[in-house]
Order: sequence, then C-alpha cells, then structure tokens
Amino acid sequence: MNSKKSVQVGDIFAIPLPMNKYGAVKVVNIIDRSYLLGTTSYIGEQLPTLESKAVHHILITESIADGLEKPLFEWANGRVPKELIFIGNIPLTADEIGVESNIYAGEWTKECGIDVYYKWREETDPIGFELEMKKQIEEADAYARKHSVSKPKKMMGDQVFWGIISLLDWSKEDEKEIIEAATKELSTLTVWQIRHFEEALSYKLFLLDTEEHAKEMGEYCFSQQDQHFSPDLFLYARCAVVARGKEVFEDVLSNPSKMLKDTEFEILLSLSSEAYYVKKGKEFEYESGCSYETFSNTEGWQNTF
Repeated sequence: MNSKKSVQVGDIFAIPLPMNKYGAVKVVNIIDRSYLLGTTSYIGEQLPTLESKAVHHILITESIADGLEKPLFEWANGRVPKELIFIGNIPLTADEIGVESNIYAGEWTKECGIDVYYKWREETDPIGFELEMKKQIEEADAYARKHSVSKPKKMMGDQVFWGIISLLDWSKEDEKEIIEAATKELSTLTVWQIRHFEEALSYKLFLLDTEEHAKEMGEYCFSQQDQHFSPDLFLYARCAVVARGKEVFEDVLSNPSKMLKDTEFEILLSLSSEAYYVKKGKEFEYESGCSYETFSNTEGWQNTF
C-alpha cells in the first residue's frame, strides 16, 4: 500500500495489474495537484525495484492522434491511489526533462499504467486479448444502456399525431400505398413539425419497449430461456401497435397482454424520412431524445439486465 505523504518528480510507484502482474509509473512533472506520469516498460510477477531495467524505460506505444510510436506520458489529478506502492526515486533523464503531453487521464487511479498490460497481452495472446476487450466493451455498453436516462425532446401534440396516423389506408395491400396519404399530409407541415412527429413516434415506441410487452408479441416472444427472440421484430411489432391508432396504442400500453400477436409494420419507421424527402428532396437526419431500439427503455427491462 502507498504510504508516501508527498510526491516528488522522479518517484516510482509500482501498480498491481491483472493476472497477478505488476507494472510501474514514473512522475516526470508536477503542476499543483496534477502529475505527469510516464508508464514504464516493466511488467512482471515480482514487485519491481529500482534495479529492474525496464523501470528505467518509458513504454513506447502508438499515438491515437497521429499513429506514431511515442513514449507514453499522461496527466492525472488528485492523490496517489492507496493501491500503488512507492519503490523509490530515479532522477529524470535528459529526454524526460521538460517533456510535454496533451493526454489527460482524469483522476489518478489504480488503473494508471494499464497500457503496459494491454501491450503485453497483445504480444503474448492476441486472440485472447481481442476476446477480452470485446467482452469489456459489451459489458460497458450494457451498463450504459441500463443506467442511461432517456428524455423526449419537443413532440407533436397527440391530436395532430394521431390524425396523421389515422390516414394509414388499411384497404391497400402494398405497405408503401398504406402510408402514402399519411406521408403526403406530413410533408405539407414544416420541417420542425416533421421532427416533432418523429419525436412523438419514437417516444410512443419507447414506452412500449418493455419485457412484459415483448412476452406477448406472439411466436417469437421474449423468454429468458428462448433464444428465438428478435429485438428487431419486437420493434416492428411495436410499430404495428402505434400504426393501429390511439385507442389500440393506449389499450396495449396499459395492458401488455393485448399486444398484437405476430404482426409487424416496419415501414412506419420511414414515414418521417419519406415526408421529409418529399418536402426537401434530401435525406432526413434527426436523433430523437428517446431511442425506439429494443432494450432502450431500461425501466421496462429491469428484471432482465
């Protein structure tokens, strides 16, 4: 554990790494409570000492900014993490004096110096390392989805929104013909109104994005044990609910058991973009406050993730 009360330029701290390894970082500059740390090349199962050759060399990595290989220096703020172990002081080399870095690592944590572990894994087990990184990214994405808070932006009023939806012509068989009248009507509105329509549509699809509704969608319904559930099909099934109008939507929203079975209407997702293209002759670019993608409504999937 770290017991050093003050930090000086040249101080070397050992850091615990995954797989029972150790690394080390060197303090090469101090400005107020910010420390410029050089990640050394040391990685091993034994605690490094000042006699360890790799402790005297800064790790060379590929720069994200320009793709060139450079010594790794990055700024960190705050106190020395208690997990770090002070092993001594090595005066700066000529190359380290006055070195500059625009890399900011945030708060000084026990994760500082982790790059030497990543480089070692890449060199010794590239396939395993790739799988490990993929898993970490997937877990981070899942955590972000679970803890994100979605809020709708300005939406079209229900009266106008459902009025446009009511123009869907179910006497037609071709889906493009079904939405033709609604598309034409929406294209007569302002650009902002088209965006507000898209926002209202996204929010209604978002509200239907719950585990209880997914369990009631028919043959490919959601089940913890069944691998046949398709997030895309569930989205299209929710589109079918909204497309059937205000009464059906409100009934299904409050009673998941009334979810339409084995029914989808994917083309509803393109209504705003089609109307915008008719009006402006170019692609519709808009990001709604609430995502309609399946699993976006974290409150609706609390028992799943």
